[in-house]
Amino acid sequence: MNGLGGDENGSLERRLEQLEDELATLRRTQRTSHEGGSALRTRVEAVVGELQALLAEANGGHGTIDTRTGGRITPLEADPDALSLDDIAHALSHLTRFAGQGTEFYSVARHSVHVSHEVEARGGSRDAIRWGLLHDATEAYLADVPAPVKRSLPGYTRAEANLAEVVREAFEIDLSSADERLVDAADSAVGRDELARYLPNGDHERPTLECEPPVLERGEDVAALFVQRARALGFAVHSSRTE
Repeated sequence: MNGLGGDENGSLERRLEQLEDELATLRRTQRTSHEGGSALRTRVEAVVGELQALLAEANGGHGTIDTRTGGRITPLEADPDALSLDDIAHALSHLTRFAGQGTEFYSVARHSVHVSHEVEARGGSRDAIRWGLLHDATEAYLADVPAPVKRSLPGYTRAEANLAEVVREAFEIDLSSADERLVDAADSAVGRDELARYLPNGDHERPTLECEPPVLERGEDVAALFVQRARALGFAVHSSRTE
């Protein structure tokens, strides 16, 4: 336990036992009730969040990662001032969609640019369009996990949701419920279009989009395209704040 004293060690053990009891209760509840998946996920994520906090306490805090611009961030307990659009653009341009299983490299940055255009084409508010660009910004610090796998990783989804709140705070994005639904719908539609384009053997049906994908030639600097779109939406580059 990294040098924890006897009292601290005992306290952590008691908390762990309590969490194990909560997980056992959740298992029994799921077997005997008709609680919806969303409600169950919320409860499981809360317990897993406590487990993450317990591990962090035992290990002396959550770990940090270095960033391309020379900064440092704690993804599981992020400071809004540590976020940088330069780091986000760089990281997302190097992350591939679909766990790299597509017929060609397709970056999260390119996907994000397309989603922002799709939200705009659907009449989204300024904040919704801006969130369309940054809706996957968490992956710059947590990496990308395919959606079918992510659904079984409550620790990741909780960390992702918490970091998304930090992203919105850092870049002053204020979303209404309608904004969130619109971005989610645009993200889903663009994702289905990408599946049909880049995983053609999966028998995916292409949806009707309001905005066709931005033209990107092979070898184009996708990070630069992301930054260009960010500037057009009023974000300041080389800073975690908006202009």
